[in-house]
Amino acid sequence: MSSTRKLRPKPKGNYHHGDLRQALVSAALKALERERIEQLSLRALARSLGVSPRAPYRHFATKEQLLAAVAAEGFRMSAEFTAARLEAAHDPMDRLRVAVEAYVLFATQHPAAFRVMYAPYAAVEESASELVQVRTEGHAEMMRLIGTAQASGDVRPGDPMQIGLAIWSTMHGLAVLLIEGQLGRFDRPIEASRLAQRVADLLFQGLARGSRQ
Repeated sequence: MSSTRKLRPKPKGNYHHGDLRQALVSAALKALERERIEQLSLRALARSLGVSPRAPYRHFATKEQLLAAVAAEGFRMSAEFTAARLEAAHDPMDRLRVAVEAYVLFATQHPAAFRVMYAPYAAVEESASELVQVRTEGHAEMMRLIGTAQASGDVRPGDPMQIGLAIWSTMHGLAVLLIEGQLGRFDRPIEASRLAQRVADLLFQGLARGSRQ
C-alpha cells in the first residue's frame, strides 16, 4: 500500500551551489525598482533573503561586482525581449526597425534594469567578464542588423559603426527621457511605442539610401 509523502517547504535562505548568486541579482533588480543605485546594500539584500550578512560576499566582493552581474542580467533580458519581437520581422529593414524600437520599449518596461545597464562607470565593475561578453554580443547583433540592411540597399553605405552610433544615441536619448518622466503624456508604454515609431521613422529617413549625405 503506497503512502503519500508531504513535501516540506524549503527553509528560507537554504541556497546551494549558484542559487544565492542568482537570488542576489534578482533581489537587487527588485530593490532597484524603489531605490537608487547608491542606496543598494549587500547586507540589506542578505537580510531580505534570510542569509547571513557575510553570505553575499562569497559571490560578490563589492557592490560594484554585484551591479555588474545585474547589468549583465539586464542585457540578457533585453536580448530576449528583442529576439521575441524579431521573430515576426523578416525584411532586413523591418528587423532593424523592430530592434531599434524594442530598445526604447524595454527601457520603459524595465527601467530598473536599464538604469543599471547604463549606470555611470564608477558604479559598476565594467571589466567583469560576464558584462563584457553580453555587451559585446549585443553590439555584434546590432552591427549585423545594420550590415544586412546596408546589403539589401535599405540603409545608405558607409561605416556601420557610425550609423550604429547615430541610431544608439538617438534611441538611448529617447529612452532616458521617457523613463525619467521628461516627456509628459508619453510616459505610458502604449504612447512610448508610438513615439518610438515616430522617432525611428525620422531616423531611418535620414539613413535611407539616396538621402542627402
